[in-house]
Amino acid sequence: MTQPSLNEQIEKILAEEAAQLEQNSWGNKLKRLWQADNKKQAFKAELFAMWRGLSKKGVFTLFLIVAFVFALTFSVL
Repeated sequence: MTQPSLNEQIEKILAEEAAQLEQNSWGNKLKRLWQADNKKQAFKAELFAMWRGLSKKGVFTLFLIVAFVFALTFSVL
């Protein structure tokens, strides 16, 4: 058996990466949510997947945003 050439290997890797980026795009995520039978469960799964993808710095930034919005809203009330 002959092994694929270096160019073929590179093309395969690039195609896999492009397919993965397309699968994780915002539009494709919305399409999956829209086509799901149980939209609430699909939305929850997408949120948990997004949460797992965040770094500690991202979680802290998200916490700060929510805390400031709460503080500003609370001060108005």
